[in-house]
Amino acid sequence: SYDDIEDPLPFDINAPVIQVKDEDYALFYRDVSEEPKKYDGKTVSFKGQVAMLRRDKNGMFAPGRFVMTCCVEDIQFAGLLTLCDADKMPENGKWYTMRLSVAYKWHKLYGRKGPVLTLQNIEPAEAPAQPVATFY
Repeated sequence: SYDDIEDPLPFDINAPVIQVKDEDYALFYRDVSEEPKKYDGKTVSFKGQVAMLRRDKNGMFAPGRFVMTCCVEDIQFAGLLTLCDADKMPENGKWYTMRLSVAYKWHKLYGRKGPVLTLQNIEPAEAPAQPVATFY
């Protein structure tokens, strides 16, 4: 049965830089999507794969991971809107370790307020041992 006990997050949300381990990306994505206000003004670091937005959006991309919530059939990309200088755009499909600032604000791609990240630092990275993130 359902309980009101809140499970602790596997990363420190009050750290100067929230370090999200590879195995914790799914939990981070769910939490920042469900409660973006608590990340407003925070800095986060994680490894993600870059996805370009559908239309050529210079200075915007979505780093993230493919996430499996239940079974192989439900795997989908879970990325977060990120702004960066046009000359610092990463390569589509490549893996990077990124440090990003998080703001809870309105953006036209959401049509409402949501988590909008801004790239602070980016370094090429190898794909993690388990490239598909899970909640297990």
